[in-house]
Amino acid sequence: MTRGSLLRAVAISAVALAVGGSARAQTLCTTSGVTLKSFSPVDSLFLNPTVSTFTIKLLNSVSGCPTEYRVSRFADFRDASWIQYSGTPSTVIQRTWFPSPTNGNTQITLYFQIRAKNPKCGFPTTIGGAPQAMYFFSDVIGRNIRLAFFG
Repeated sequence: MTRGSLLRAVAISAVALAVGGSARAQTLCTTSGVTLKSFSPVDSLFLNPTVSTFTIKLLNSVSGCPTEYRVSRFADFRDASWIQYSGTPSTVIQRTWFPSPTNGNTQITLYFQIRAKNPKCGFPTTIGGAPQAMYFFSDVIGRNIRLAFFG
């Protein structure tokens, strides 16, 4: 083996290892959708709150491989951005979002949705058909968060 051949073989091997290593680090989900089965904001009852913000964990159960989520106090998500999905998402709630208390209580509804990147994005759905969508979207689930004042 000549010196040039040896260098080419080493370079090809290094590229193959780099590509193989990065491919193993990524997990590809081949499901054809994503479903948000349940959603429950943790710590959703605050008694006599004095703070101006609340951090709330967003417990959820899903099927498929969600890649992003969004949470909002509006059903149309006009104040929300997509955030990379983790197994334990959370959000920060502003106290000013709550209306004035009635009978010592006030509440808002949080809306939660997930989406998954479509691994077949851009490929036609049928021969000559339209390309497949970039994401699969779950249905939206809304849950209440309450503030309660005693005393």
